Amino acid sequence: AVVSTQSTGEMFAPKCGGCNKAIVNNVITALKRQWHVECFVCYECKNRFGAGTYYEHEGKPYCELHYHQHRGSLCAACNKPISGRVITAMRNKFHPEHFVCAFCITPLSKGTFKEHESKPYCHTCYQKLFGVANRV
Repeated sequence: AVVSTQSTGEMFAPKCGGCNKAIVNNVITALKRQWHVECFVCYECKNRFGAGTYYEHEGKPYCELHYHQHRGSLCAACNKPISGRVITAMRNKFHPEHFVCAFCITPLSKGTFKEHESKPYCHTCYQKLFGVANRV
């Protein structure tokens, strides 16, 4: 005879989307699955979701930071999520207010800039710093 250590309730209870164990008490339903309250956390950092806000990426729950990290939508300057307008330059994404000249800090949101050693410069600063007259 097979003896089971599970109660009848546990045998027929839904399985948690996080730990795959039976859910017999409080449940969260999200992402087409049910979860223990303590198991419904960011897949990356394991932190609980503040104010009930989570982001789905490839079927997994994420906090805002890790969702944007996986989606490639973190600002290269401040490392914070970008929602709304974005500037894509030098193989990175930036908040418009963070894409600035590396020397004079003038916003480069007009789209014209010069790149030197992976840093953006306005045309004026680029000419002053790296123009032909300054070369040795």
